[in-house]
Amino acid sequence: MKIVDSRTMAEIDRAAQKDYEIPGPILMENAGLKSYRELRDHYWDKGLPEGHTTYVVGKGNNGGDALVIARQMFLDGYRDGVIVTAAEPHKQQLAMCRHLGIPILEWPDERARRALEEASTIVDGLTGTGIRGALRSPMDEIVEVVNRSSARIIAVDIPSGLGDEYRKGMPAVRADVTLTMGLPKRALYLPHARPFCGEIRVIPLGFPPELIEAETIPGSMLTPDVARSFVPEVAPEAYKNVRGTVCVFAGSEGTTGAGVLAARAAAHSRAGLVTLFVERAVYTPVASQLASVMVRPVDYAKGPVKLASPVSIDRFDARVVGPGWGKSAERKRWLRSLIESGAGVLDADGISNLAEDDSIPRPFPHPWVLTPHPGEFSRLIGVARDEIMADPLPHLLEAASSLGCTVVLKSHVSYIGSPTGRYWVLDGMNPALGTGGSGDVLAGTIGGLMAGGLTAEAAACAGTLAHHRAGKRAYAECGWFTADELISFISQEVRFDERSTGV
Repeated sequence: MKIVDSRTMAEIDRAAQKDYEIPGPILMENAGLKSYRELRDHYWDKGLPEGHTTYVVGKGNNGGDALVIARQMFLDGYRDGVIVTAAEPHKQQLAMCRHLGIPILEWPDERARRALEEASTIVDGLTGTGIRGALRSPMDEIVEVVNRSSARIIAVDIPSGLGDEYRKGMPAVRADVTLTMGLPKRALYLPHARPFCGEIRVIPLGFPPELIEAETIPGSMLTPDVARSFVPEVAPEAYKNVRGTVCVFAGSEGTTGAGVLAARAAAHSRAGLVTLFVERAVYTPVASQLASVMVRPVDYAKGPVKLASPVSIDRFDARVVGPGWGKSAERKRWLRSLIESGAGVLDADGISNLAEDDSIPRPFPHPWVLTPHPGEFSRLIGVARDEIMADPLPHLLEAASSLGCTVVLKSHVSYIGSPTGRYWVLDGMNPALGTGGSGDVLAGTIGGLMAGGLTAEAAACAGTLAHHRAGKRAYAECGWFTADELISFISQEVRFDERSTGV
């Protein structure tokens, strides 16, 4: 499913009406009626809410959609609803509600305030995605009253106050459920905006597939169907070399666990052979922890690719570099050599070393995936973390283009950007994955998939989704978990079949 900004969604709406002759009122009726059915069938016991419902509406389509919901609920026998209006709501929809006898109150009437304060359910249709900047009076006052209420809040299309220009601290409705129309909106998944949206459900409006599936739309939601399309089946006659080989350069004194986790994750992610290279000082304790992963000592001081045994890194299908690796001039020399030797995944200290070394070639000569968290990404591109989190996409795509790499920006909403300009958004909201070593597991997972023949962007998408789904499964079965416990769930999710957990 594609993800769009407000301008693109408006163009789709205009094209549907102009080129396909679908009347605007039909689209609005579809939006309200299908939203009501979604609520009736999935959120309200016995089909209608308990207690008092207030529909708060402003001008624009979102307010019109909310009025359709109010009308449909009334026609289904619900009589405990009140409409609170601000600005100038959709005249025709408001008139139909008035003729039915649904009470209508205008803000700032004191009765309107009480209707919001005493509601059990609030349907928010105050503002839409086209908002520019922060809400002004009286909208910000209404939002404050809505958020203070104890009601369950249902946002129509987007919680009021959110939009493409939303920034942290701006007033916005904090919804329990958001019913977004037609396609997911990028504003819902801005990192600072996402906590306001609650559960997000997409309501189909009947737009022609040519409009909502157009190749010209660069963004997509990262879903199981998308990931499965990237991952071929493993041939039944495949053996370990065919399944792919991974070398992992990770771990150092005090952080050996990062290397172990990354290597084990790669081995659980379809790769046939995994070799972990560690400095000689930690070789013995690391080797004692791993039976199915080969462990080899390396002397970084002797210069790149001078290993303790006759093993060439050129022969590996994928490299995983950086988890717990440390930062030094020696590591930077090795990093340059590893990047030039073939494709791979760069994480953690690997990214930090890259950020401090302008001599490493950009764009990279081979396909790589970078997996920074916001702090690492900030250091890499020289942009403040808060600015990145306000709107990650432009920074993400610029970095992907300049580095020639696929970049996975890890957060509660993860963004994946390709050098081609395509991007994917993963709706994470998965706090159980916020545990030490989780990122090392992700890097190993993507590396294992790359070794099996997936392109950088395919491995990044499939690995990131498998990691997320494994976290959901692990939490459901075990409660709070550690990164080493996560790995067995990774091995189940990288099958990408119907037996995997649906999220």
